[in-house]
Amino acid sequence: MISVEAVPAGRVGMWVFLGTDAMGFAGLLLAEALLRARDASWPDPAARFDRGLGSVLTLALLVSGATMAAAVAAARAERWAVARRLTLLTAALGAAFVLGQVMEFRALVVSRHVGIATDHAAGLFFVIAGYHGLHVIIGVAVLLALGGRRVGREGSIEVAALYWQFVDVAWIVIFTVLYLLPAVHHG
Repeated sequence: MISVEAVPAGRVGMWVFLGTDAMGFAGLLLAEALLRARDASWPDPAARFDRGLGSVLTLALLVSGATMAAAVAAARAERWAVARRLTLLTAALGAAFVLGQVMEFRALVVSRHVGIATDHAAGLFFVIAGYHGLHVIIGVAVLLALGGRRVGREGSIEVAALYWQFVDVAWIVIFTVLYLLPAVHHG
């Protein structure tokens, strides 16, 4: 039997938060699925979105997940300087992801004239990708705060890593749904 003291409160709190946050993402993705299934004129994501840039952003987040896991391992080994550098590298990769998202949003609006009010597909894209981007920005801020001071608490890095890994997994689902699933045309 696990005692209450065996699981740190920060970790329990983060799991509770992530469970509720997952429901928020699930609701948005369910709205996407329902509207996509009912809309005969849903645009083809391959024609609208920059899959190359989306793939690069996905790679940046996947690599950041690896650097975050390595930071946790370094903290557990009490290699604090390494943990700090890896935490800051993870934050830099997250910031690069956000910058890439900003570039994509700008290109959609300025070059392709696709804004949040263009159609349901565009509106959901901006809301879902933007909501995820907000999560990345929050994660980057937390990682900078952790890496900007003397990293010396393994538990703090582990809680931040739970959040960061959630952000990574959420993006893989979002990327698949928004960028890769083809439009279904009813005929």
